[in-house]
Amino acid sequence: MMIVDLLLTALHWLLLAFFGGQAVIFIGLVLWMVWTDAIKPRLIPMREIDRVAEDIIASYPNPELEAFARHERAWYRSDGAEQTYWYRVRKAVRRRLEEL
Repeated sequence: MMIVDLLLTALHWLLLAFFGGQAVIFIGLVLWMVWTDAIKPRLIPMREIDRVAEDIIASYPNPELEAFARHERAWYRSDGAEQTYWYRVRKAVRRRLEEL
């Protein structure tokens, strides 16, 4: 009986360590995804966003459509960071065009 109890206790701890490690890895991946897709793109300086918006306004006859197309391409590639980037550029383009 003593050996069986020892084996069950060892199995219990091995399973706990294995599934605990899996949970830690999963939580780490979720946090990494939140950082790269949601937080990091919002840390891009507004100067860079405005510069890209000015370039689009100067280079294309319909700058809102161009910014939307780039945002949509990022959406189809499922690139969350780039989607956030181009969303911010679209807002800057719209804001600049309303000022004109």
